Parts: sequence; C-alpha cells; structure tokens
Amino acid sequence: MLKKAVLLTISGLIPLSVAQAQDSANFYQDLLISEEVKAYDAKQAKEQKLQEQMQDVQDSARSLLTTKTKNIKIDVPQIEQRKTSAPSDKEVAAEAQNLDSAPFGLLWKASIEVIKNMGVILTPSEQEDYVNSYTATQLPKGSKGFRRVQLTFGEENELWRIIAYGDFIEDTPSASKGMREYEMYARLLNQKYGKQKDFYTPAMKTIEKEVMIQGRKTKQTEQVPEKLENPNFLQQLQNGTASLYSTFEGDGIGAALALNVDGEGKSYIIIDYKNLKILQERENETLNIL
Repeated sequence: MLKKAVLLTISGLIPLSVAQAQDSANFYQDLLISEEVKAYDAKQAKEQKLQEQMQDVQDSARSLLTTKTKNIKIDVPQIEQRKTSAPSDKEVAAEAQNLDSAPFGLLWKASIEVIKNMGVILTPSEQEDYVNSYTATQLPKGSKGFRRVQLTFGEENELWRIIAYGDFIEDTPSASKGMREYEMYARLLNQKYGKQKDFYTPAMKTIEKEVMIQGRKTKQTEQVPEKLENPNFLQQLQNGTASLYSTFEGDGIGAALALNVDGEGKSYIIIDYKNLKILQERENETLNIL
C-alpha cells in the first residue's frame, strides 16, 4: 500500500503540507534513508527464514569449495612475486592528518588501517549493498547510549558511513519513552547539522459516522490518520503501519534519525550518518569517465 509522508515541525510535531513533504523527501529517501532506518523488526521472522535459506545455499557452496580434491601436479614456472607490505605507522599517521572529524571521535575518509591505529576494534559485519562494513568497538569518544556502531569504508577503503543503533527501551504502549529519546537526539542533531526535516507516516483507523443523504441518516466509514503517541503507537511502529524519521544536513554530512521497535516491543533509535562530500566526489569521478 502506498504511504504518504507527512512533514512535521519538531517543536509541536504538527503535520504540514503532504505535497511539500513528498518533494523534500525524494532526495533524502534515496540518499539518507537506508533500509536499516526504514526497517521494522516485526518482519524479522520472515527475514530470518530467508537468511536461513540463504545460509543453506552458502553452506552448500562452501562445502564444494572446502571438499578435498585429488592431487594434480601442474608444472608452473617460478615467478618472483612482489612483496607487499602493510603501511607503516608513520604512513598511517600521515594519512590521518587533515581528515575531518566524524561522530564517536572517528575520522571521515579514514582507511581501515587508520581507524584501527586509533585503537578501534573492527569486526567484519556483512551488510547488503555496503562493501567493507565493520562493527566498531572501543571508539575514541565511546558509544554511550548505543548498543552497536557499524562503519562502512566501501571499495575505496574510505570511511563514508556510520550507523548507530540505540539501546533498547522498555516502552509504554504510546511509545512515550522512545519519543522522548527521539526528540532529544533530533534537537541535538539539528543543533549540530541543521536543515531538519521530519517525516511521519501515520497508521490509519476506521471511524463510523452518520451523514444525511436525501433526508435520511446513513452510516458511513472513513479512514483517518492516527496521531503521534496514540495509545497504540508502539505497536504501529512495530508492525510497520506507522513510521517516524528525521533528516539533517550540514557541512557536507547527512544524517537520518528514526524511531524503531523490535519484535519484543522494545523501542530504540537509529542514527545513520553519511558523508555527502565523499559521495559527491565519487559521483564526479564517474562523471568524468563518461
């Protein structure tokens, strides 16, 4: 079912023009709003089943690769191979100079080696459509309030994306605690980056009303949008009938903030940072090739 995005003002979260929101949303939804931000954990069961099927396929492929074959002797001429050495500490330190600061004390455009040299522990974490992604721990400025932080370096080995998953919140049916967390981070992100735009897709409810038709009272039903923090808001976020997110942009950085609910009914925020300058540079490189 096609959803309409409703642009809100964060102070009162009051719906404005739907058309205006859709125009503003197009760019951000394509660039800033990743699948993680839009994801609803109520769908995890279905996704888990798919992942299990994919794992079966991967296991079968892996077994083919790891199966021992008969020894085959092939005469191959000896070729002197070039020795490739890891970058020295001095080279890594030099690379870190003049890089822009990023959230959690990191550096935008830094290589994997530079980030590791900062004391960050990187654990490979596969993400669809995101090459060279890692879960990061021991961050320079810590990660208070977030249970997981993931970094993406891409094929170019440059840090261009950071996505942070907030701690789980034991929430109320109206998601009031999650909303307080969401509003706090929205205020801080707007203070840092600016250009805040808020998008709320409400769940719809059916109401019955009486209308006069040709002098007779007739009952009709009508679909009306639910308000934020209505008594069923937590469940609506969980099952995907409602969504709430905001975007921010400043100093070449785009950030998206969302309020999500997991399969157990716990709310949490997601902040997805992307370095727009790096993305623009890559686009320009591609343009120059054409």
